[in-house]
Amino acid sequence: SRWATLLEQLGLGDALLAQSMFIFKQPRFGGEVRPHRDSTFLYTEPPSCTGLWWALEDATQSNGCLQVVPGSHVGSTVDRRFVLNAARDGTLMQDTGDVADPPDSQYVSLECSAGSLVVLHGSLLHRSAENKSEYSRHAYSMHAIAPASHATWSLDNWLQRPAEYPFERV
Repeated sequence: SRWATLLEQLGLGDALLAQSMFIFKQPRFGGEVRPHRDSTFLYTEPPSCTGLWWALEDATQSNGCLQVVPGSHVGSTVDRRFVLNAARDGTLMQDTGDVADPPDSQYVSLECSAGSLVVLHGSLLHRSAENKSEYSRHAYSMHAIAPASHATWSLDNWLQRPAEYPFERV
């Protein structure tokens, strides 16, 4: 597929699909998404998470478009992990470094038209504000990781697939 080709060109090799989501951001109350790095939730060693985010509707500042800290992925480490707890029956957020959020002035809004694709490095710090407009802002997101020959899926990640249902190729 052309998505597999894109991910290969980005260095993921024969990429695996780790997660996909439909993002509902309803008019006047679509919630804020706090600053995070996708590798917080989908960690491999070495880090390989890459997000593909499609705007299904126009994304503007008023309806809660993505906001990023340019360059925050360069030389960064994953400073927070969403992992299984010790009993493996629940999850917890685990700080692994300095988790101070940068000031609002460092964020850049990524306004884009419906049909646009935004590629997110797994270590890029990003967020989105609540939707204060009269219009929805729906999006589709897919997260890919490098195959086992290039990266190891963390056994303490919150998301674990049974051996009989491994991650599928993109």
